[in-house]
Amino acid sequence: MPKNYRRGYRAELEAKKRLEAEGFAVIRAAGSKSPFDLVALDGEVVRFVQVKRVKSGNGGLAKVLRELEVVSVPPCARKEIWLWRDREGFVERRVAR
Repeated sequence: MPKNYRRGYRAELEAKKRLEAEGFAVIRAAGSKSPFDLVALDGEVVRFVQVKRVKSGNGGLAKVLRELEVVSVPPCARKEIWLWRDREGFVERRVAR
């Protein structure tokens, strides 16, 4: 498994763990070409989460937000981007429109 893939995978697993701790059932969309890495459900809301891992900086967060704005989701859902920075963990979470 390539090193960058492993780092991204670990960030996704940490996001999954945190969502589960909040009471969500989480599905990881491994290997898919979906714009989202995780789908989290709690009976009221659906959270579509894109996890971005970067060594430093923001990893083009603004571009990813623009790309996700055109993705349609149901009214009960929200689109989120979680930014994982190496050696710092999750440094930012944003909700896309």
